[in-house]
Amino acid sequence: MVNSERGSTAPECTVKTNAKGFGSMRHKNKIRLQRRRVKKLFWLFAAAAVSALLFEEQAAVLYVLLSLATCGLLMAVAISNLESRHAEMKAAAIRADDLSRSSRDFSSGNRLAA
Repeated sequence: MVNSERGSTAPECTVKTNAKGFGSMRHKNKIRLQRRRVKKLFWLFAAAAVSALLFEEQAAVLYVLLSLATCGLLMAVAISNLESRHAEMKAAAIRADDLSRSSRDFSSGNRLAA
């Protein structure tokens, strides 16, 4: 094979180091494993902290932490419920608008000939 630009007969070597998709699955798996490790460490730390508070008989601190966790959970549920409710209301409004337009078309008697 003759390389026309350089005039050499050596085959042209191209190395694709940043090809799309190359090594991406490996990278995604590493990130996924790292996130799992972080979650495990968080839950181990939380369990150790609760155990230490129980062992030291610090029930008041546990009550405060439990109250804050419950408030956080309720806020997350309320926000997610509001978002789904908003989507439902928007879809219902679109359907109602379509129905009102189609009923006006039939009631006015001004139908276009096809």
